[in-house]
Amino acid sequence: MKKSLYKQFVLLLISLTSMVVSCEVFEPEDKVYVESEKTIAGSWKIVEAYRNDVDITDLMDFSEFRIKFDSNNSYTIENYLPFVVSNNGSWNLDDPQYPFKILFTVEGSTEPLVSDLNFPIVNGTRQIGLTFSPGCPSNQYTYVLEEVTN
Repeated sequence: MKKSLYKQFVLLLISLTSMVVSCEVFEPEDKVYVESEKTIAGSWKIVEAYRNDVDITDLMDFSEFRIKFDSNNSYTIENYLPFVVSNNGSWNLDDPQYPFKILFTVEGSTEPLVSDLNFPIVNGTRQIGLTFSPGCPSNQYTYVLEEVTN
């Protein structure tokens, strides 16, 4: 029995020693991680549309509408629908890393029109959600756009 107790003690001592020796001390690195700037450059189409939180996607043909955001911060609209702006112009994000608003400035104007912006990834696809009131403040539209890949 003494021999068995001695063996258990030695095994326990070896186990504890190996645990102490093998443990590493975690020291955090002094790295600064920076969120990348978001880009919306590309051609986008409407895949969902809401007016006052009511889905109107099937009530109108949104399939031909396109908005193209160029990397030089200009945009062009094809096949106009009720939208934040009615003509081509320039765009800017309120914050390139954490955008919550997009500012549209129509050609010939100095005052930007502002839309709330969502920039989620849904089912592996980047989307843009724009919420705005085109003229009548009692009507609020939300368009969900996906990038045109073809």
